[in-house]
Amino acid sequence: MKLKNFIWAFIIIGAAGSLGHFVYEWSGNNTILGYFFPVNESTWEHLKLLFFPTLIFSAVEYFIIKDKVKGYVPSVSVSLMVGLITIVTIFYTYSGILGFKIEWFNIAIYYIALFVMLAIKALLIMTDVVDGRLVTWLSLIWIFVMALMFIFFTYNPLDLGIFKAP
Repeated sequence: MKLKNFIWAFIIIGAAGSLGHFVYEWSGNNTILGYFFPVNESTWEHLKLLFFPTLIFSAVEYFIIKDKVKGYVPSVSVSLMVGLITIVTIFYTYSGILGFKIEWFNIAIYYIALFVMLAIKALLIMTDVVDGRLVTWLSLIWIFVMALMFIFFTYNPLDLGIFKAP
């Protein structure tokens, strides 16, 4: 992954995620948009801000670079999981230690996770460690299942802290 691709991905996904925070409210709480954008302030809903912009960006990027890169889909899949885990880990670790939340740091966590995700993706692409038909299909299945989980749990959240708005 070239540095300019990394920078463009960071800017585009970062901007889309930032704007995505407000889409549901701007839409007058449109149910369908709620499947793809946060409907409340829960951590789970905010993971959509990384997941769906990355998914759309990656789908477009795939068709541009598919013949130049091996293992693209698995690289996206693995790095996206790392990005989501990064958000959850940093957020719950710092807020658990401090006992309170810092709004500007919550925003920074998104960009930290985005950077980590893109760095992992670049590393995986450069090393070709996640290539192959089976790994690609498993990656696509994981992405599809995650998308379905975001959609389903939007209006059917589990009784767990990650699904609760603070």
